[in-house]
Amino acid sequence: MQIEHTMEKGVHRYECWDDYGCSVVAFAVVVEKRGYVYLKEINVGSSYRGKGIGTSLLKRVLDDFSGRDILASVFKDRVKWYQEHGFETLGEKGGLAEVKKAHGDNLLK
Repeated sequence: MQIEHTMEKGVHRYECWDDYGCSVVAFAVVVEKRGYVYLKEINVGSSYRGKGIGTSLLKRVLDDFSGRDILASVFKDRVKWYQEHGFETLGEKGGLAEVKKAHGDNLLK
């Protein structure tokens, strides 16, 4: 699997291609905001789930933005997965939870 990263106007797109380079099997979208970045989406194709692809994408995002706070709105059933990667839950509304991975002293309140 290969992860490609492109950026245009503060929007970063990560695409994970299959072993043959023929199709995108997963992707992530990150938007730069003032003082933090917003992880808008991570999506893994259903037949590729459970193989560590989403974790690889998230780790790449965390590495690329290691000096910034990262926020995301996620389905409540995915909170545990984000917590395993150092995110904390800020609150819940409806079926979503807001999670944050803070960077050092740059804590987003």
